[in-house]
Amino acid sequence: MAQAPDRAGRRQQNFARLQASFPLPARPDDVPLPNGGLLDEDEFVVRTAKDWHVSVKPLLLTTKRLVCPRDPSGPEVATILLVDVRDVVFRKHWIGYATVIIEATHEQKGFFPAHTNGALMRADIATMVEFAQKDAARRAEVSPSALTGDRYEQLRKIGRLKESGVLSDAEFEEEKARILKQP
Repeated sequence: MAQAPDRAGRRQQNFARLQASFPLPARPDDVPLPNGGLLDEDEFVVRTAKDWHVSVKPLLLTTKRLVCPRDPSGPEVATILLVDVRDVVFRKHWIGYATVIIEATHEQKGFFPAHTNGALMRADIATMVEFAQKDAARRAEVSPSALTGDRYEQLRKIGRLKESGVLSDAEFEEEKARILKQP
């Protein structure tokens, strides 16, 4: 019996499977999080402070979350799930540094200086937020608990999702096969 691949192997497999779906280039780097945690096995690095040429620490955008300062004047770090983000704002002040402000549910907030590449930082974060929220909505629509009724109704639902562009051809085929295997 073959042994299950280790974490690095599973991450590589997930990266190969998901890479084409990401709206921005991602890297399979397995970086530690500030709280000592690890990225999920299907979560990948999109941008870091170094990529944006800023010195903000910590600053990490992944396919699932944003890790950033809660406030530039303090040591607190915010780890915000992208599906929870309500708004990403780039604010240029007439005095001082420009800032990127992240507003999320549960009164979570991230706030950091963006004196260089602020508009790009805002755009990258907003792009990944939109991707994560659409992906979560798609998963909720096609999850087994959300699909009720007979198989033909389920097939019609995923057909509509494919036509609207929410599901790719591969995702459609995967869901179709799953539905057809149901008793």
